[in-house]
Amino acid sequence: MKQLNKQKTQNYIFAYSILIPIMALFTIIRFYPIISTFITSFYKKSMIRPGQTFIGLENYIYVLKDPEFLKAFGNTAFIAFFSVVLSVIFGLFLAVKVNGKSIKGMSIFQTLLFLPVIVSMVPATLMWQLLFDFNVGAINYILKAMSLKPVNWINDIRIVRWPIIIISVWKEMGYNMMIFYVGLKAINKELYESADMDGANGWQKFRYITVPQLKPVTLFVSVISIIKFVKVFTQAIVLTSGSQSAGNILKTAVYYIYQQGFALHSMGRASAASIILLVIVLVLTWLQMMISKEKD
Repeated sequence: MKQLNKQKTQNYIFAYSILIPIMALFTIIRFYPIISTFITSFYKKSMIRPGQTFIGLENYIYVLKDPEFLKAFGNTAFIAFFSVVLSVIFGLFLAVKVNGKSIKGMSIFQTLLFLPVIVSMVPATLMWQLLFDFNVGAINYILKAMSLKPVNWINDIRIVRWPIIIISVWKEMGYNMMIFYVGLKAINKELYESADMDGANGWQKFRYITVPQLKPVTLFVSVISIIKFVKVFTQAIVLTSGSQSAGNILKTAVYYIYQQGFALHSMGRASAASIILLVIVLVLTWLQMMISKEKD
């Protein structure tokens, strides 16, 4: 008995000796910057001048009243909403198609679908920038071939959000597909066999078996997608910068934070905007989890 207790104690010591350094590193990398940003949000602090002055909630009031932030947040909300919905739908659709087929070479097809996930966002956006180019882009060339009017995808503020949504969905739907694919493999096949015996068609099996069984996976994918797309930055700044565009015509919430901190040197306002964005993401995640529980 003593030997057993000794072995158990040693196991605990071994487990904690591994976990404590990892948790300490995680705290330093993740939690310390959040706490530091939260504290900085209550100060007037410049990137180019030493010192800081406590000003309370002034940074939050300024950001929430700033038309530029409201416009940037509106753009972010629009892009995030459609990107989340479309990437989840297409990810699930592709996962069902891949899971339901036993075709030779399907692994190559899966790799091709997942390939955009591992491509860096900057070269991927530059590639799409060429495709969306008003004068030489392949997309407008196709529109002209169909006797349709070419679209100024990049320079028109009313349209430019859609190319960013397309890039974001193209980039992430392969990741969502793989997560859904794993979830589909975990569904008991006997459920589908019973449905076949009852004469259920493909849509009925999808609606009453696949979708309910994938609820936890769908929640995970949705939450991860919200976090990713609310932070949209690279697509917007790369697509709307350079000689092919009017120059940063579309601002997102993260771009606003970057602009306040590194262009206007106001780290207090940048920190306040960051905390506001963090709270919004947490609230959206909480609401999604509550809705999912109510449906269960």
